[in-house]
Amino acid sequence: AILHTTRQTSNDYRNMSLLNNKKVAIIGGGPVGLTMANLLQQNGIDITVYERDENPKARVWGGTLDLHKNSGQEAMKKVGLLQTYYDLALPMGVNFADEKGNIIATRNPTLENKFDNPEINRNALRKMLLGSLKNDTVVWDRKSIGLEQENGKWLLHFENKPTALADFIIVSNGGMSKIRNFVSDNEVEETGTFIIQGDIPEPETNCPEFYKLCNNNRLMTAHQGNLLVANPFNNGMLTYGVIFKKPEEWNIVRKI
Repeated sequence: AILHTTRQTSNDYRNMSLLNNKKVAIIGGGPVGLTMANLLQQNGIDITVYERDENPKARVWGGTLDLHKNSGQEAMKKVGLLQTYYDLALPMGVNFADEKGNIIATRNPTLENKFDNPEINRNALRKMLLGSLKNDTVVWDRKSIGLEQENGKWLLHFENKPTALADFIIVSNGGMSKIRNFVSDNEVEETGTFIIQGDIPEPETNCPEFYKLCNNNRLMTAHQGNLLVANPFNNGMLTYGVIFKKPEEWNIVRKI
């Protein structure tokens, strides 16, 4: 069987006995894949995660993540890592600015809500989730390129690497996964919204005015349908994202 992960995936596995004596493979070692691996392994399931990154220290691109009380934190609670997440995460407020960089409002965390959705660096989250798995659970440097059935099992194909066998596949490597067509006939749809993301190392030195504007909070500003978001604390970098609708002249997205 093949399963594509969703927010409700964990609810589908209340009866773990269905996977007893089965070899389960998870494609993708991101937050969802590693959380699912913890959940299954803690229930005695034979699980292997295949991740395309070369090793666990590979830089995970992207901004910090905020796990919310009624979703991501519930998953952390189920795998016994909620307090560890709180210890590693940073409660942050938001500074709202106008298009000229003037702060017009600030929302700071309070004692009551500071753990509602604190921010955590993606590498720190990965390290936390890996730390509670058996050492050989994740196989690194495995870029998935296809599947085929073989004698009632699934044969996993990887780019320039040996194949692997599994009884059950969980797909958690994103919407552009090469395994997507085994789960759904629906094509990936363009939203029409683009995000350009970047990181600025040592922001206190390289962009001091921008860093000061953040003032230890996340920064958000919107103008004419465009949005700028920034976080000055992402493992020593200031991470920013510019979000905008696709211009009409961008006819073929993949050529940009």
